[in-house]
This record gives sequence, structure tokens and C-alpha cells, in this order.
Amino acid sequence: LKVREGNKQLQIPTKDVLYFSANPPYVNVYYKDKKHLCNITLKSLSEKLDRGFFFRIHKSEIVNLTHVQSYKSRQNGDYDVTMDDGKVLRLSRNFAKDFKRKLEILTQDKL
Repeated sequence: LKVREGNKQLQIPTKDVLYFSANPPYVNVYYKDKKHLCNITLKSLSEKLDRGFFFRIHKSEIVNLTHVQSYKSRQNGDYDVTMDDGKVLRLSRNFAKDFKRKLEILTQDKL
């Protein structure tokens, strides 16, 4: 994945990306302890990512399932997803059922 850092173009491995968030017309890429900009829409990016590891949890966010630490109900159908870096993201009820199933499959594969 190509991202910008100031005037530099960097190549980063997608497997190390924690999550992506929409910042129209760009996407914020959260990689290690930094936030980078990528010149692409979230929709275009989602079509290119490995669906075995990346999952859309909200209309404006895609997470790397391997960096999900936990999730907990908000008691309204939505969930809070805690990432490895401690950031808490909102999981929309529209994506919750598939998210839980996908995360369960991924964690079983690791065992």
C-alpha cells in the first residue's frame, strides 16, 4: 500500500495496518503509531483488501481483524471494538453479525 508521509511516498505492508478510516477524498491509514494519508476512497480500497483479514465495521471504517483486541455491546445493537493500539471504534449493528462470525473463524484458524 502506498501512503504519504509529508513529501515522501512510503510502501507499507497491509498486514501491519491496524485500520482505515474515511477522510474524503482520502483514507486515513493507521499503521503502527502513525496516521498516514492514502489517495483512494474507502470503497475502492475495500475492494482491493484481503477479505480474510479486513472487514468493514462501519460506513467509514475498515479494521484488520488480526489487530482486534476485543469488542463489547453498547446495548443498542452497536458495539465498541478495541484495537491493539487501544483505540475504540464503533461497530455498526448492520455489520455486527458478519463481524462476529468472521472474527470467530479467524481466531479458530489461529488455534
